[in-house]
Amino acid sequence: MAPVGTTPFQRSQRLCRPAQFQAAYAQGRRFGNELFTATVRINDRNAGARLGLSIAARTVGNAVHRNRLRRQIRESFRLRQQDLPPVDIVIGARTAARTALARELREALERLWKQINEAWAQRSSKA
Repeated sequence: MAPVGTTPFQRSQRLCRPAQFQAAYAQGRRFGNELFTATVRINDRNAGARLGLSIAARTVGNAVHRNRLRRQIRESFRLRQQDLPPVDIVIGARTAARTALARELREALERLWKQINEAWAQRSSKA
């Protein structure tokens, strides 16, 4: 059981199936900054934000670097998931993420979450 005040990253908050990734790529809107790309699609389950990771070895490097990056993305998502709209998010890494410091990665992810929230707010105000 998780301690009071924490928000775990559960399996229901992950994109796991190839069809989920393909739907996000086909129907999603793209966002990005110098370290990350994000493809965002309205969540068909309307159960909150879900995260998928697409971290390529060619872009980031060996398994140690890829897993380090994945851990940092998942932790940032876990902390911000309550603030995000009900969307599916597929995060990819750019080459610059390979050498970025942990602080730079966190800041880039925060900017990405902010972009997603702003786009959702604009979309909601138009509807």
